[in-house]
Amino acid sequence: MGCYLLWRCLFLVLSVVCPMFLSSSGCFMEERAALMDIRSWLVNAESKAPSSWGDGGDCCSWERIMCDNTTHRVSRLNLFQTYQENLQYCEDECPNLNLTIFSSFRGLQLLNFSGHHACLQNFEGLQGLSKLKYLDLSCNSFQGGGIPGSVGKLVSLEVINLNGNNIGGTLHSTDFRNLRNLRELHLGSSQLRGSLPASIFALPRLEYLDLSYNLFEGHIPINLSRNLRLRELYLTFNRLSGGLPASLFALLRLAYLDLSDNLFQGHILTNSSWNLRELHLGSNQLSGTLPASVFALPCLEYLDLSYNLFKGQIHINSSWNLRELHLRSNQLSGRVPASVFALSCLEYLDLSENLLQGHIPISSS
Repeated sequence: MGCYLLWRCLFLVLSVVCPMFLSSSGCFMEERAALMDIRSWLVNAESKAPSSWGDGGDCCSWERIMCDNTTHRVSRLNLFQTYQENLQYCEDECPNLNLTIFSSFRGLQLLNFSGHHACLQNFEGLQGLSKLKYLDLSCNSFQGGGIPGSVGKLVSLEVINLNGNNIGGTLHSTDFRNLRNLRELHLGSSQLRGSLPASIFALPRLEYLDLSYNLFEGHIPINLSRNLRLRELYLTFNRLSGGLPASLFALLRLAYLDLSDNLFQGHILTNSSWNLRELHLGSNQLSGTLPASVFALPCLEYLDLSYNLFKGQIHINSSWNLRELHLRSNQLSGRVPASVFALSCLEYLDLSENLLQGHIPISSS
């Protein structure tokens, strides 16, 4: 009898408490309230709020939201491109957003809040989200200069996109060191300066790194003993200098490399085992003759060596898969080889502003 009364009391307590957190239609009340707070922020910031938010009690049915089928908690919150492009803020103005507004979503795995031009201070409001794997806060504005130290506590992250933020300052070796699960790091167009920390290239699972359109200087600190997974590296439009490191050309998984618009000098060292599909080295100070090895890369589809100081003749292996070849504005001389026009996949060719002579050997066949 005592056990029966105990279970009955427990049932009554649960029947009172559970509705406080989970509505009859399956949406957690605290998450619904947080979504309405986000909606209010969007309205106050003159951004476009999702029209379905507030209709009905089940927030899992609202647009731009996905819930876990088992826990009924919000697992994906996708609010990209809701910012009204015709709205212009002054440079010293932006709507403040405290990221604690997302702290109620304890099952959140994906958060995309890009394109709102919001003023952000730090990542402290996201530290309790232990399941968060994908974070996109691109096209907002971090205040205070530099990467907030609190980002290092988001250890579950696999992808972080901070492109187009007004971050400024330098990258420190400790900024992302604890993010051992990180696969993609996007920091393009963020006004970052100084040298590249070796700790970024040492992240054990990193496959994609974008540090383009910044003000970085110095060399590329790649240590082959630490990173063999890198597939895409974008460092275009910086002030990087020196020679191209040999360790860079030994990354056998690398498929996309963009080092254009920097101050690199010297020769190109290639690896016949490279699986590169795109190589962008335009607008540097590279010199010497065009290496035959770069024309023999088996997977290469796009090659840009324009606006450099290359001399000599063009020697091309006609067994390429190449679709685009950019050699404009060098000091190449001699005749245009017929092998160029034997490239069966070639769609774009630019050899202008060189010292080439003779006729163009295009066959009528």
